[in-house]
Amino acid sequence: MKVFVTGKGGQLASEFEKLKGKDPDWTFLSYEDLDITNESEVKKFFKNKQIDVIINCAAYTAVDQAEDDVKLSYAVNETGVKHLLDVCKTSKSKLIHYSTDYVFNGESSEPYSEKSIPDPQSIYGKSKLAGEQLLKKEKAVQSVIIRTSWVYSNFGHNFVKTMLRLGREKSELGIVSDQIGSPTYAHDLARDSLKVLEDTRYEWKNADIFHYSNEGSCSWYEFAIQIFHLKGLNLQLNPLSTEQFPTRAIRPKYSLLDKTKFKETFNIEINAWKYSLEKMLKSEI
Repeated sequence: MKVFVTGKGGQLASEFEKLKGKDPDWTFLSYEDLDITNESEVKKFFKNKQIDVIINCAAYTAVDQAEDDVKLSYAVNETGVKHLLDVCKTSKSKLIHYSTDYVFNGESSEPYSEKSIPDPQSIYGKSKLAGEQLLKKEKAVQSVIIRTSWVYSNFGHNFVKTMLRLGREKSELGIVSDQIGSPTYAHDLARDSLKVLEDTRYEWKNADIFHYSNEGSCSWYEFAIQIFHLKGLNLQLNPLSTEQFPTRAIRPKYSLLDKTKFKETFNIEINAWKYSLEKMLKSEI
């Protein structure tokens, strides 16, 4: 099976590479290798190549900056997806695409299922939903959409690494305590995503949506407390409301994802977020 992974160097693609990088059938593509927003470049790169699956980990994820970089956000999160879809259509290959909890408005009081109605409140969320909608429209391509949340890893930029840096620089921090979700260790997401390729019982469909995050829920404040506890860093943490910590983009106040479909389809148990956080911190590079 010939697999191409976009977004090399990012959190999720790096975890896939850690798992499968020595496999000659897996090719990892950075922005320098392939600019998915460039239609002619994408066509030229994939021309005459054997392709079974494309895993799209490339995304514009600078949530606040997206409010100003609207054009670039849509170029990566929507137009880039279209170009990969065109390749899949021509080569009759499959596509796995990653999306986000930001497609929801965060006003729910119970976990969002795959059937919940999206209502993004930010440019980032809207651009990611636009990418999802392209997959739904392209009936000729068998594809999977995996929505996830609060992704962190030893690779790339993320909340855990930011907290560790600030924890060593400062004696006091204010952390938002009224936004609820579930952290996702990118290693777990990559490892469990392989089930989509490996489970012979799974029947591919058009834009089959799954939700995935680690089990359990917390606020960013509780997430930070656990990070510092596990690392033995002592500093004053102050809970803040969203209003006390304004950001350029609107963030969901509640974005817990219901993972039942993923767990039942692939017959797996997903790790608890505290367990996976500890595992990540112990392997910190």
